[in-house]
Amino acid sequence: MRSIFAIVMVIGLSLLLITPTFAQTEDELVAKFLKKAEKKQEKKVGYLIVNGSFGRLNRDNDYNKMSVRVSPLVSSIGDGTGEVEKINSSYELFGGFGIMPSPKTSLELGFSYWLKQGSAQTGDFNLSLLNSDDPDDHYGFDLNSEIQIYGFSASVDYYLSEPPDKDGNLNNLAFKVGGGLGYYFASWELRDGFTGYNLSTGEPEVISGQLTGGAPGFTASLSAEYPINFAGLVIEGEARYLYLNFTSMNWYNSNNEEAVATVNNSGAQVELNMSGPRVQFGLKRYFSW
Repeated sequence: MRSIFAIVMVIGLSLLLITPTFAQTEDELVAKFLKKAEKKQEKKVGYLIVNGSFGRLNRDNDYNKMSVRVSPLVSSIGDGTGEVEKINSSYELFGGFGIMPSPKTSLELGFSYWLKQGSAQTGDFNLSLLNSDDPDDHYGFDLNSEIQIYGFSASVDYYLSEPPDKDGNLNNLAFKVGGGLGYYFASWELRDGFTGYNLSTGEPEVISGQLTGGAPGFTASLSAEYPINFAGLVIEGEARYLYLNFTSMNWYNSNNEEAVATVNNSGAQVELNMSGPRVQFGLKRYFSW
């Protein structure tokens, strides 16, 4: 009987000692579960953005070289100036959205549309003999040479100070640095009777259509944001450098032969180099969900 009592006492004492250990482990499991559930309930921050930018181009670009060569050969009847306008700057409109995967990092996707650049003069223009390989003068045309660009881009920004809070509110002046890449498309509308260079035959050829091309673009930026206390909007200013060079702008004839515009009579084709510094201003709206 005493031995049975001793065994019961030993078991009882063991349970008393073991139970707190089980209870502590259970508390830890509950705490971990609550922490995980709380983490799942954390808000995510995103934003919408619209802006416009102005870019300064290198004035010694291929397009301007071509303009300088061709302009003296153009004479006008009526109100036209008889000059193929140079391209020294560009204007871009942008719209996009982004998310913040971490408190100080944002990922952004967007679409950009550039205003047309170049010459669009209506009139009765004449072009004298262009070169020895082009046997015909050209008469009575509108002096058109317009370039249209649009593209898609993705970028990453890192907030150096004062990022938006977890509710999507920007409370102070914020600074950030970033980088991005994109792919852009260009179309170049030419005047009727524009004579280009056939790369297959090595002979001049009238291009009856648009030159088209595509190219990647790369950016590096420094920007600032400030809340304006109106409808949750934020103003953003940015300085960035864009590298974007359309090295191949081409047109294909019915024989699938490639023709290009040339800087001079040697067949060196015109590259549309849109690289350069840009300044940008816009509006942004953060939100959370």
